[in-house]
Amino acid sequence: MAKTTLKNLAAALNMSVSTVSKALNDSYEISEVTKKRVREFARELNYQPNVLAQSLKTGKTQTIGIVLPKMTSPFESQILEGMQHAARERNYRVVIMVSMENEELEHAALQAMLDKGVDGLLFCPIHENSNVKLATQIIAHTPIVIFDRTDYPLETHKVGVLNADGTYNACQHLFESGRRRVAIFCGTKQGITAKRLAGYRQAHEERGLAIHQEYIVYCDVKTIEGLHAEMEQHILRLRALPQPPEAILGIADTITTHLLGVMAKLEIKVPEEIAVIGFANTDLALSLNPSLSTIRQPTKDIGEISVNKLIDVIDKNHRNQIEWEDIKLPTSIQLRRSTKI
Repeated sequence: MAKTTLKNLAAALNMSVSTVSKALNDSYEISEVTKKRVREFARELNYQPNVLAQSLKTGKTQTIGIVLPKMTSPFESQILEGMQHAARERNYRVVIMVSMENEELEHAALQAMLDKGVDGLLFCPIHENSNVKLATQIIAHTPIVIFDRTDYPLETHKVGVLNADGTYNACQHLFESGRRRVAIFCGTKQGITAKRLAGYRQAHEERGLAIHQEYIVYCDVKTIEGLHAEMEQHILRLRALPQPPEAILGIADTITTHLLGVMAKLEIKVPEEIAVIGFANTDLALSLNPSLSTIRQPTKDIGEISVNKLIDVIDKNHRNQIEWEDIKLPTSIQLRRSTKI
């Protein structure tokens, strides 16, 4: 089968080659109706742009780099789905690298993206201090947008969620169900921890409830095996306290989704003995036993907005005039059996 070219597309659409090219490159000169028509037809014919020719002409590779800490939960895959959709709509490709929650691997991934000549970077840092020096050097010549873990000292667009609101609302639900003693399971050195812990603290303070330091737990999320072992130890320790917690709030998808398995292994009844709620975007929450109450994040929106903000920066001639945005999207709570008696 012959390769589809710009000339083929233009002839079939009864447009000029210039119009088709501008539509595919999201030019302001072309109407949104025409852009949509051209893009849909190009996808239908599986049109693949000549990246080398484009690069020589424009100085761009039409490639976006994505560096994120892990890809072990639906949360990451849903964000990537949103990113790939938005990138394709604007005629960009994506290259993905995973840091495995390791700062050295994160450094290597950032450097590798530069070596690949990406036009811009979407970066989810491990924590607020990871590879700041390198990221600062990169952004001097290559645009970066920070997503998800946005508590990071870089002046640029940032796209995440209202983290504190998520944990605050979860605590309020638990309090209203009669559970006053709530433990919170956090990830060690994760950029989301501080804000989500702040919501937990605020909810307790407003209710006049004491915050027990022994209820604030940190887990290493680098490996599932290690996470399970740590959570099991922490749960047994908490259960042995004179006043054991009545509920556990997980602040990350990996922690929350694996809590039920650890509870089942320890033969702890959920929610009769301990209720469980936390951040989790898994579509299997309803099918778990018991079904899992979750704080859900608008992942595809995070991905799409991040890409569009980055491409907008790439297209700007005078980046020093950009007003940087710190975009925070609301979370939602889906209540199921893991918090209902």
